[in-house]
Amino acid sequence: MKPTIENVLNNNQFSWQFKEYHCKNKIEQFSCPWHYHSEYELVLYRDPNHVFQGTCFAGDSVTNIEPNSLFLFGPGLPHMISGTINDDKEQGHYSMILWFRHQWIESLIDSMPELKFIKKFLNHADHGLKFSAETTEKIFHMLNNLDDDEPHHQLLRVLQSLSLLADDVNASKLSVNPYGLHIRNSDEESSKRMEAAKNFIEQHYAESIKISDLCRHLHISESSAYRLFERHFLASFSEHLKRFRIGKACEMLLNSELSVALIAEQSGFQNLSNFNRQFKTVKNMTPSDFRAQYN
Repeated sequence: MKPTIENVLNNNQFSWQFKEYHCKNKIEQFSCPWHYHSEYELVLYRDPNHVFQGTCFAGDSVTNIEPNSLFLFGPGLPHMISGTINDDKEQGHYSMILWFRHQWIESLIDSMPELKFIKKFLNHADHGLKFSAETTEKIFHMLNNLDDDEPHHQLLRVLQSLSLLADDVNASKLSVNPYGLHIRNSDEESSKRMEAAKNFIEQHYAESIKISDLCRHLHISESSAYRLFERHFLASFSEHLKRFRIGKACEMLLNSELSVALIAEQSGFQNLSNFNRQFKTVKNMTPSDFRAQYN
């Protein structure tokens, strides 16, 4: 399933865009397309009457949507929502979406050192994030009816919201693999190396590859490769490769009828028992349970 790109902020005069949706649908199937965009997207679903039953797909993850859910999708992360609305009493449900540009928040952080703590949690947005119920409630009250304020007051409320998100120690990553389109904290040379490393793993993850193979391909030393992964991928080469392979296995489990054994082989694991063990370590369930739960 190939994601489509969505153009959100077409007007360069705006750094963010905010929309609220108050829905009163009786019974219908709801789904947004599998897509991504170049902006961050913060989505809050508020459903006090429990009329919406849905699932959030982000990268290689599948997550049930709770009555009070808050997600952040980073630039380039493919995602979609699918579910059923059963609101025969027309009690209604509510959602809000805030999009904002990477360049805008980066420029603010560069000019105001006090905002640097926001950057840390944005670095994880390439995986997608789900926030705690407590933070979700705070964000709802912070952004509710945002458009009623003057632009300068809106700015303060948006920055306060980002601060609340950064403070949430209970936020959890969604996707095993990152899908970001932008490169952070990189000079031109290291950016090229990172892209080359990503491409090498994408092309060879199904093979038995080692860090020495990557070093020969990039013409760098192993110590340079270790630093590259720790800095840009926030994980070692072996850990990143394992999680990348499991992410690919998740995609195949959801989108194909291939046997678990064949998926293990095609995602780069040398034997089925090792695949099952590593998969359970990352996803807290077996591959068969993962497929059964989401299919």
